[in-house]
Amino acid sequence: MALKINTKVTTDEGFEVSDALAYLNIFILAPDSNWVNISYYKSEQDWKDGKQPLNVSELPNQVKTELTSGEFWGSQLAQLIHNKCIAEIEEVTGSETVVIVQ
Repeated sequence: MALKINTKVTTDEGFEVSDALAYLNIFILAPDSNWVNISYYKSEQDWKDGKQPLNVSELPNQVKTELTSGEFWGSQLAQLIHNKCIAEIEEVTGSETVVIVQ
């Protein structure tokens, strides 16, 4: 699962990247133990090619999803997890700058 950041982000090394890819590595162990590790890439192709993720410490690298039992067992789990990650990333990048990669 992945998200696209439709704004410029600056890496820790000072490089600007437009339209970065945020790859979501989701861990769901139980309703009370779940989180998402996020890695950022210059592009989807960089992720596919196995390149190193970007160092962007201003963006969240882990999101605790804090799912309720109803959410955990519900039918919209993937959408809910994406939305929680989008909300945390957009706290840094601004409103409506992150979309789900189809």
